[in-house]
Amino acid sequence: MESQLQSIFEEVVKTEIIEEAFAGMFMDTPDDERTKLLSCLGAFRQFWSDLPQDSHEQCVQWIVRFIHGQHSPKRISFLYDCLAMAVETAVLPPKMVCEALVNSDALEWEKTQLWVLTFKLVLKIIGGVDYKGVRDLLKVILEKIHTIPNTVSSAVVQQLLAAREVVAYILDRNACLLPAYLAVTEIRKLYPEGKLPHWLLANLVSDFMDSFRPTARINSICGRCSLLPVVNNSGAICNSWKLDPLTLCFPLKGHLPYDKDLFEPQTALLRYVLEQPYSRDMVCNMLGLNKAHKQRCPVLEDQLVDLVVYAMERSETEEKFDDGGTSQLLWQHLSSQLIFFVLFQFASFPHMVLSLHQKLAGRGLIKGRDHLMWVLLQFISGSIQKNALADFLPVMKLFDLLYPEKECIPVPDITKPQSTHSFAMTCIWIHLNRKAQNDNSKLQIPIPHSLKLHHEFLQQSLRSKSLQMNDYKIALLCNAYSTNSECFTLPMGVLVETIYGNGNVKISLPGTNCIASGSTTPLPMNLLDSLTVHAKMSLIHSIATRVIKLAHTKSSQALAPALVETYSRLLVYMEIESLGIKGFISQLLPTVFKSHSWGILHTLLEMFSYRMHHIQPHYRVQLLTTHVTDFFTGSDSIQGTWCKDILQTIINFTPHNWALHTLSCFPAPLQVEYPINFVFLVVNLIFFVDRPVTYLYNTLHYYEVHLRDRTNLKRKLVHSIIGSLKDNRPQGWCLSETYLKYGMNAREDNPWIPDDTYYCKLIGRLVDNILFGKSPGPFPNCDWRFNEFPNPAAHALHVTCVELMALAVPGKDVGNALLNVEPYWIVLHDRIVNVLQSPSLTSETEWVGYPFQLFDFTACHKSYSEMSCSYTLALAHAVWHHSSIGQLSLIPKFLPEVLIPIVKTEYQLLYVYHLIGPFLQRFQQERTRCMIEIGVAFYEMLLNVDQCSDHLNFIEPICDFLYHMKYMFTGDSIKEQVEKIIFNLRPALKLRLRFITHISMQEPVPAPPQPVNNGSPAPQNSQVPVNVSMPVAQ
Repeated sequence: MESQLQSIFEEVVKTEIIEEAFAGMFMDTPDDERTKLLSCLGAFRQFWSDLPQDSHEQCVQWIVRFIHGQHSPKRISFLYDCLAMAVETAVLPPKMVCEALVNSDALEWEKTQLWVLTFKLVLKIIGGVDYKGVRDLLKVILEKIHTIPNTVSSAVVQQLLAAREVVAYILDRNACLLPAYLAVTEIRKLYPEGKLPHWLLANLVSDFMDSFRPTARINSICGRCSLLPVVNNSGAICNSWKLDPLTLCFPLKGHLPYDKDLFEPQTALLRYVLEQPYSRDMVCNMLGLNKAHKQRCPVLEDQLVDLVVYAMERSETEEKFDDGGTSQLLWQHLSSQLIFFVLFQFASFPHMVLSLHQKLAGRGLIKGRDHLMWVLLQFISGSIQKNALADFLPVMKLFDLLYPEKECIPVPDITKPQSTHSFAMTCIWIHLNRKAQNDNSKLQIPIPHSLKLHHEFLQQSLRSKSLQMNDYKIALLCNAYSTNSECFTLPMGVLVETIYGNGNVKISLPGTNCIASGSTTPLPMNLLDSLTVHAKMSLIHSIATRVIKLAHTKSSQALAPALVETYSRLLVYMEIESLGIKGFISQLLPTVFKSHSWGILHTLLEMFSYRMHHIQPHYRVQLLTTHVTDFFTGSDSIQGTWCKDILQTIINFTPHNWALHTLSCFPAPLQVEYPINFVFLVVNLIFFVDRPVTYLYNTLHYYEVHLRDRTNLKRKLVHSIIGSLKDNRPQGWCLSETYLKYGMNAREDNPWIPDDTYYCKLIGRLVDNILFGKSPGPFPNCDWRFNEFPNPAAHALHVTCVELMALAVPGKDVGNALLNVEPYWIVLHDRIVNVLQSPSLTSETEWVGYPFQLFDFTACHKSYSEMSCSYTLALAHAVWHHSSIGQLSLIPKFLPEVLIPIVKTEYQLLYVYHLIGPFLQRFQQERTRCMIEIGVAFYEMLLNVDQCSDHLNFIEPICDFLYHMKYMFTGDSIKEQVEKIIFNLRPALKLRLRFITHISMQEPVPAPPQPVNNGSPAPQNSQVPVNVSMPVAQ
C-alpha cells in the first residue's frame, strides 16, 4: 500500500531542476494547478476503491505523514489542496481526515504553515463530521492549543488564530455541529473551576461557559449550602446529603459552571451532623463508609479532631462539668463517636492524637484535658491488647503538652463522678506500662512525677479487700486495670454481685406466683458513665452469661429487677454495640428461646420494645425477619402467614397476660370501625404511652380528617398528655409559651386564632435549635440516650408539628401562614400553581429582563428584593431536599395532572425546570420509573410552550438542560417517547435537539464564518463551504 501511495503522490509533486533552483520564482496557472489536482485525485480514487475498508484509516494517516514530511511550502500547500478536494468530492471521509491531521505529532504551533493549513482545512470540512467525532476533535484541538506557551512572538500570533477559528466554529450554537453540552464538558475537563482558559481562547471559552450558568442554576437547589438535616428523620438517610469522601464537596452531576459555593468543602454540614447524638449511621451514609471495608477517611478524621478542639474551648468557659450541662453532654457524645469511627478504622488513632497535639500547641487550653484523656482512655483500654504499643505512644506527647505541672496533682474527691476523668491520664499510663511489660518492650515509660499521687492511690485501693458502692473507687479500679485480670476481678465482682443479689433474698413481682431475686437497685447511670468501654463490655458480658445460665436451668425465678434495669441501661451505649444490642439480638434471644424460658424471653422482649428508643432500624428488622419467624413458627423461610403465625404462637406459649386493671383501660374492638373512639379513651391510657409526643403526632396526623372540626377535642388531647408530664419534665420542653397561655385555655366558643408573629416565633424556635452554634438552645438540655427523640433537632421538629396540628385553625390556613416563614407540604403545590399563574411568569410585559434573576433566591434575599417566584422556589427545594423518596414520588403525578395544562410561556417552563431539575439525580438513584415519567413530561411541556409562543428567547438554556438530563440521567430510555415530540417542534429547537433522536435534518450545515481581515493568510479560491447533510445521531 505504501509503495502505491508513494508513486501516486510523488508523481504530482515532482518538479524540474530549474524550479528547485529558483524556488518561488515559478508560478503555476490556475488551470495547471487544477489539472494536477484532478490527475492526483483520479489516480487516488482508483486506488482507494480497491483498498479494503479496514485499511482506510491507515491509508489516510500515511498521507498526512507524507505531507508533513515535505520541506517545500509549495508542495505542502498543494497536498493540502488535494486533501480538501478529496473530501469535497466524497472520496475521503471528513472525519478520518480531520482526526489524522489534528492527531499528527508533526502538528506543532512553531510550524506555522502546517498549523495554519491544518486548521483552515479542518474549518472547511468539519461540518461533515458526526457530532461525536466533532467532540473528539475539540478535545484534541484544545490540548494542542494548550501546548502554546504564555509568551510568544507577536509575529506568529496571527497564524495561531487559525486554531481559534475552528474552536469558535465548533462552539457556534447556530452551526450546531454537536450538542453544546458535550462541548462545555470537554472544556470544563481541561479548565475546571478556578482554572483560567488558555489566552488564545480566553474570551471565547469564558463566554461559552457563562452561557451554561443558567443550566447549572436550573440543576441547583436554592441555598443548598445552608440546608441542614434533621438527623434520624425519615429523609435524612438518603442521597440528599451525600458528600465526596475525599473532598467533602457535593457530588455534582455534569461539568457545569455551578455557583462557586457548591464546589467548596461542606465542612459545616459534616460538623453539624457529627455533633448530633445518634448520627453515626448518617455520617457513614453521607461519606459512603462501609463497616465491612476498612477505609481511612482523612476528612472525617480532621472534623473529629476539630470537634475535640471545640470541646476543649467550651470547657474553658464551663464552671461545672457533672451537672448535665452542654459540656458534659458534648464530651459523652464525642467519646461515643470517636470509639466508633476509630474502631472501624475510618479514623486513625495515632494520626488523630498527633493532629490534636499540633492544633492544641500554644493554645493554653487545659481545663478540658481530663475529659480529653477520658475520651482517649476509652479506645486505649479496649484496643491496646490487639495493637502495637507504638500506636498509643503519641498520647504521652499530648500529656507533656497538657500537663505541664512540676508538682504532683492532688487526688480529687472520689465521691464525684468527675473524679474518673481526673484519673484518666493515670489509667492510660497504667495500660501503656502493662502493654510494655507484656511485650518485653524497651519503650517502658516511668510514671510521670505529676501523676504519682494518683498512681499511689490506685495501688493502695487495690489492696483493700472490701469495696463500697458509696463512691467511685470501684469504677477507678475497673478503668485502670481492665487489661489486668488479676487486679480486675475484685472490683468487677462487686458490681456483678450488686445487681445479681446473693440468692438468699427473694421478692414478689406483679403477676401470678412471680418471684425474683431480691436485688432491686440497678447500677446508677453516673456509675455506668464512669466506666470505660472495656469495663462496660466486661459487665454486659457477665450479665448476658448470667441470663443464659438462668435460662438453661429453666428456673421459675424471674430475673432480678436490678439486673434487668442495669442491662437495659447498658444497651443504650452504642460504643459497646458488638456485645450490647448485637449480642442481645443474635445470641441472647436465640439461646433463651431454645431453652423455652418464656418468662425470661418475655422480659427481654419487653425491654427491647419499651426501654430502647434509639436502636438502629436494621436490628429491629433483624429481630423480626431472622429470628422471630424461626423462633415461633419453626420455619426456615418467611411464608405468607408468618405474622399471624408468630402472634398466635406468642399467645399460645407465653403464659403472661395483661392484668385486668390494665385491660379495663384498653379501647374496645370499635377502634377498628370507629378509630376516633380511641382518642376519647386516651386520658385513661396516658401512663401506658411511652412516647407521648410521637403518640400525639401520629394521632393528630393520621386522624386529621376526624379531628378537623373538633378543635376542643384536639385541645383536650394535647392538654391531657402534655399536662400529665409537667411534674417530670423541665419547663419549656414541648409547647411554646404563647400556646400554653392562649391555646390551652381557649374557650370552645371563642378559639384562639394566632397571628403571623406567633408563627414566626414558633419557626424561629425550631431554626434556632437546628442552626449550628446556637447555645444555649431554646429547649432544655437532657440526656438524649433516654429521650423519646435521639437529638435536639428531631425533638424540636416533632413538638413543633404537634403544636401546629393542635391549633384550632384549619390545616390549609396553618400551611398558608407558615409559607410566609417556612414551607409546609400540604399547601406547597397550591402555592407553586399560584406562582406559575402570576403575571410575572405569564405576561411578557410584567417582567422585562433575564428570568434567571427572577428565580435567583440568594440574590433576591441579599438585595432585600423579595420576589414570590424565588422564595417559593427556595421553599419547595428546602421541603423536597428533606423529603424521603416516597414523598418525592408525588411529583411525577403533580406534573401531568396540574402543571402541564397551565404551562404556556417560556418563563413558566424555565420555572418548572428549575423547580424539579435539582431532584433528577435522586429520582435516577432511588426511583427510576419516576425519572422516566418526569423526563417525558418535560418534553410535553416544551411542546405546549412552543405551540403557544411566537418567539422563544431562551432556546439555548432549555436545550442545554434537556441534554444534561439525557447524558446524566435518562440516557436513551425516553428516546422513543420524545422523538415524536421533537419532530413537531419549530426548526430551531429541532435543529438543536436532533442528536437526541434519529431525526436527520436535510438542511445544509451553515458555512463556517470567514475570518476577519486580521493579517492572516487569505483563504484560497478552492476553499468553499462543504454542504453535507446533518449527521444522524448515533
